[in-house]
Amino acid sequence: MDYFLLHGGARGGVQGDAQAAGVHRWLAAAIRELGVLVAETTGHDAFLEQIGSVNPEVVFVRFASSPTLIDVPDQDQKLGEGADDIGEATQLVGQLTRLFPGLPLVAVGSATDGRAMLAALRAGVKDFVDVEGAPAEAVRVVRRLLAERASTEPTRRGRVLAVLGARPGVGATTLATNLATLVRRTSASDVMLLDLGQPLRDGALYLNVQANFHFVEAVRNLRRFDQVFVQTALSRHPNGLAVLPLPISLAEMRDISFSEALGLLNRLRTFFDLQVVDLGGFGNIDFIAQLVKAADDVMLVTEQSVGAIVSAAELMQELKKREIDRDHLHLTISKFDTRLSLDAAQIAERLEIPSVLTVPSRREALVIASNQGAMLAETHPTDVYVKALAHIAQTLGYAQHSERTSGMSGWVAGARARLGGRFGKGQDGRLKRKSTDQDELDLGTTGRNAT
Repeated sequence: MDYFLLHGGARGGVQGDAQAAGVHRWLAAAIRELGVLVAETTGHDAFLEQIGSVNPEVVFVRFASSPTLIDVPDQDQKLGEGADDIGEATQLVGQLTRLFPGLPLVAVGSATDGRAMLAALRAGVKDFVDVEGAPAEAVRVVRRLLAERASTEPTRRGRVLAVLGARPGVGATTLATNLATLVRRTSASDVMLLDLGQPLRDGALYLNVQANFHFVEAVRNLRRFDQVFVQTALSRHPNGLAVLPLPISLAEMRDISFSEALGLLNRLRTFFDLQVVDLGGFGNIDFIAQLVKAADDVMLVTEQSVGAIVSAAELMQELKKREIDRDHLHLTISKFDTRLSLDAAQIAERLEIPSVLTVPSRREALVIASNQGAMLAETHPTDVYVKALAHIAQTLGYAQHSERTSGMSGWVAGARARLGGRFGKGQDGRLKRKSTDQDELDLGTTGRNAT
C-alpha cells in the first residue's frame, strides 16, 4: 500500500485549524483508492521526521492565506499580513527540495486564493490541487506523478538496520561489521555500513578499509548522489561492502541537522538494499532517536552483566521519552553464555522487549580475525558466531539464497584481496607471511578490537 503525507500548515486560529482539517478530509477521501494519507500539522522538524518514518510516494503541502485576508485585495493589505502561512509553506518546500530531491511535491489549496497559488508555483511544486475542485483531478495528478517517478527512479527501496550498544564494549560494532559482511557475502545485495559508532571509525578499522569520504561530506553532496557517484566516492571493502564513517573531527557534525542526516539515509535507500548503521557508543541520544525512528529494524546490543543491563534499561527509558516504537526493536544479547544465571528471556522481560536474539561469546576467534585485518563472517563462515548472525539475518529478512561468488573460489579471491597487504611473495611466487615485527605491530594497533 502506498502512503502519502500532508503538511496541514494550520496557523490561523480556530478557523485555520478547521480549514486544515477540511483539506485533510477532502484529500484523504479523494485519493483513498491510491493509498493512505497521513497528516502532520506541527512544525517542520516533526514533518521531516514523518518523511523518514512514513516513506511517502507524494508529499502535499497546504498553501493558504490567512483566513481573514483571503478576500482582501492586495492593495488593501498591510505589509506582511497573511505572509506567515505562505512563507512557512514556501520555506518547507525549499527544505524538502534540498533534502529529498526525488520526492514529488504537490501544493493543495483553493484556486480562488490567487496569492497562495502563485506562491506555491514559484516555490517549485510539481502541481497544484484545488480542494474546491473535482476529486478526480487530485487522482489524476497523483497517478501522473507516481508514473513519472516509477519511470525515472530506480525501483529499489532499501532497508535500514540501526545497531545500538547499551554501553561501550558490548560488541555492537563487531556485530554490525560482521553482519554487514555476512549479508554482502551470502546474497546479491548492495550493502553499506554507516560507521557512526564510538570509538571513532572502529568499523572501518575492523574492516581494514581506509575511508576518506565521510558522513558530513555525503550530506553536503546529497544532490550529487547517483549511481556513478556512489560507485566512485564511497570507500569499499574488497567484497564490495561500502563504508561511510564519521569525520575525523566530530566538530563537523555541528554543521548538519537531524533532517539532513535523515535525508541522506532516505536517499541511500535508492542505492543500497541494506544500510547497517552502527551507533554503538554514540552519545547524542536525540540523534540516535531520529535515526531509530527512520530505521526499519533496530538491534539493541547488551550482555549478561548487571552494568550492561542497567545501561540498556536507561537507554530504553530515553527512547521511550522520545516515543520510539518497540515493534521493530530486537534485543540482542552478545557474548551469550548459557552457564550464566541470567538467561535471554529474563533480560528481555526486564527491558520489556518482546523480540530477543543471542550471539555466542567468541572473543578469541574475533580478535584473531580482526588482528589479521579480516572479518570472521568471511574467513570462517561455519563458526558458531557467524551461524548466529546468519540466523539473525534470516529472522530479519536480510538473507537471500543466491551466492554472489561461487564457494571456495569466491572465498579465495576475497582472502587474497584482504591479505595482499600483509603477505609478500617468495622467490617461488608463493605468498609468505611478513616479518614477526610487522605481525606484532598489527596486533598492537588492533588489540583494542576485543569485543
